[in-house]
Amino acid sequence: MAKKAVCIGINDYPGFDMDLAGCVNDAKAWADTLGSYGFDCVSLLNDQATKKQMLGALSLLLKTAGPEDTIAFTYSGHGTWVPDTNGDEPDGKDEALCPYDMGRDGKNLIIDDEIQKLIASRPVGVRVLLITDSCHSGTVFRALD
Repeated sequence: MAKKAVCIGINDYPGFDMDLAGCVNDAKAWADTLGSYGFDCVSLLNDQATKKQMLGALSLLLKTAGPEDTIAFTYSGHGTWVPDTNGDEPDGKDEALCPYDMGRDGKNLIIDDEIQKLIASRPVGVRVLLITDSCHSGTVFRALD
């Protein structure tokens, strides 16, 4: 029974006047806390937390997990919402995480539908713990079957 985690913290958002102060510390604290419970943790901090790296790390955790394993994904950084394009949101908005490389056009945002798709593909019996500390993140991790 393995326990693995990826802990993400982004303070620096280049090109925007909206840097944060405590998110890297949050990610380090989560890694320390989860580590004390036997989790093998990887941290992605600031420029390491690109969309590709974030989704890749979560995907790798899920692909390599087996029955009765537990994976954790923590995120501390900016969150936002964008218009829902597939009609699955009652409020018409998809919640999104803002990676380091989100860009002014928002093309690199990580929307809740992407996270849902990854989590839904997990092997049977894998437990998932998702923790997010970001604005507009209410349903970024929807309930799963």
